[in-house]
Amino acid sequence: MPAKRQSSRTLASDVFEQLRGDILECRLTPGTRLRFKDLRARYGSGLSPIREALMRLAADDLVILEDHKGFRVAPVSQEELVDLAMTWFELEALGIRQSIKKGDDRWAANIRARFRELSKHPMRTPRGALDPGWEPRNMAFHESLYAACGSASLMRFCRILSERFSRYRRLWARDLARKRNIGKEHEDLCRAVLDRDTPAAIAALRKHRETTIQDLLAAWNEDPEFSKILADIRRSV
Repeated sequence: MPAKRQSSRTLASDVFEQLRGDILECRLTPGTRLRFKDLRARYGSGLSPIREALMRLAADDLVILEDHKGFRVAPVSQEELVDLAMTWFELEALGIRQSIKKGDDRWAANIRARFRELSKHPMRTPRGALDPGWEPRNMAFHESLYAACGSASLMRFCRILSERFSRYRRLWARDLARKRNIGKEHEDLCRAVLDRDTPAAIAALRKHRETTIQDLLAAWNEDPEFSKILADIRRSV
């Protein structure tokens, strides 16, 4: 019996990771109806592991459960885009401030290593999509900046926000970085943190995040009122 339970738990975890990856990487697009029959065929799994995975993803706000309609992939919205990015910025900024105070030589060396890895990897594939190897390197670089903050909770929440925001980057990757040098933005941020120049580091991070928001909203190109919303948010932080 214990071995059987362990096998069942492993299967449920496997289904969860596969389904979660398909959502985050937009292989299952926002709003997609998640029917049990389709998911069983897609993942070669029984009903119980799929139901457990869906409930876990609903708790992470990646899946929504609608009364009498079942599950579907969480939709995207301009409001969520701005909210995720600016909340993420606030937490990152706090983590960077603390890391600049506490960070040692090992912390600084790790930042340099993660920056080199990111700099060497292309952001896009030849077809213009977000390169699958770039996103984890980008996340690792940003995490290295505040890795010495001393707060496991801050690190965890930053990762959650980063992963949820990654859906927006993947959806509009072709429209990002057309008139900007993201590599230079990362370099400026890296240098300011390593110089332990807190004001410069926070300013570089703010510019980096706000430019991404503006690019994505421009790509979305649906609601001109968002320029006012963004300005209001900028005044409040």
